[in-house]
Amino acid sequence: MNAKRNIKVLYVISFFFSLIPAYVIERLFWEMRGMSVLDVVLTEMIFGAVMLLMEVPSGVLADRIGRKPLIVTGVLFEALMFAILLTADSFWQFGLAIAFAVAGAAFLSGAENALLYDSLAVLSKEGSFDWHLGRLQTVKMISLFIAAISGSFLAVHVPFEINYWLSLTNTMAAFILTFLLKGVDRPAGEMEYSMSVQVTEALSFFKKQPALVYILFIGIAVGLAAGFVEEFWQLYLVDAKIKISFFGLFYGVILVVQIPGALAAHSLRKRFKRESLLTGVILSGAAALIISSIQVNWIGAAAIILFLLAAGMTEPLILGALHEKADSRIRATLESFQSLVFNAVLIGAGTGFGYIATTFTLATGFMFLAVFSVVPLVVRPFIKLNR
Repeated sequence: MNAKRNIKVLYVISFFFSLIPAYVIERLFWEMRGMSVLDVVLTEMIFGAVMLLMEVPSGVLADRIGRKPLIVTGVLFEALMFAILLTADSFWQFGLAIAFAVAGAAFLSGAENALLYDSLAVLSKEGSFDWHLGRLQTVKMISLFIAAISGSFLAVHVPFEINYWLSLTNTMAAFILTFLLKGVDRPAGEMEYSMSVQVTEALSFFKKQPALVYILFIGIAVGLAAGFVEEFWQLYLVDAKIKISFFGLFYGVILVVQIPGALAAHSLRKRFKRESLLTGVILSGAAALIISSIQVNWIGAAAIILFLLAAGMTEPLILGALHEKADSRIRATLESFQSLVFNAVLIGAGTGFGYIATTFTLATGFMFLAVFSVVPLVVRPFIKLNR
């Protein structure tokens, strides 16, 4: 059955798509090619800005023509990114690589999870969607762990470019695997709606779901903080005087610690409210970030691990909440809207973080992230949520 095969293939694609040894030395490679912290943040802002333009149209397209074409194209564009990075030595070349990454991320955003949910729905197992999200995240973490250990070993013995060649090869393997995916039959008449109607319905959906919007807001705050920490942990370890030989082990640890949260999210949300769980993530995560900003040493590095341990359950919780309530006609469009807002906030938060980290220190930037992550809790008393 196509639905069962889709689920299995998505797991294998996730493994190869995440088997990227370049990540363990990414910031060092970029720095070697002349990219400063501010340059990196600027490319992140380019990513966010272009994503704002592509995100919703790509989601609408996935709902109209099907999930598979968007997934195939998205993975291909990610491969092209690595091909460009292999020869990049200027800001604009790195910017071009990021542009392909944006296109790939936009096409994949919503389409992958929409195909997973549609496939589960065919099997009458849509209730296990966040369970599979947690397992898919675990597969990604295991793959990234393998890539981290091997990538760190290679970085010590061979040129950094070898890690990028292997990353390109693995992404191309994921690209080939995307052709094994099959479209899932959906109710007749779904495509009779125009693109403008799809967008209007998506906006109307969010207006009617204030409690869900708040949960997504929490996810955005935690996700952005975690994203910047994962982007700059290498430079943090350099500031902490930790040798590069430990980088692979450290990266492996920050990946592995995210697995328990991803696996436990499905069970925990049956016992506790999602908002309560996410509030706990914010409080523990902010405390860990504050410690990392004050103690720039092994203690601070351990605090980073604790932060990512708490953040591990975020994605299954927020995306599970979104897809449980989503209409299948606009499923990918809804997730694209969520990603659109994420990238819009990223531009503002990235500007603040980049300025602070460049003007002062990276550790001070982490303090900024701690403050930023608690914003949802600060505004919560002023928000009326109709459940």
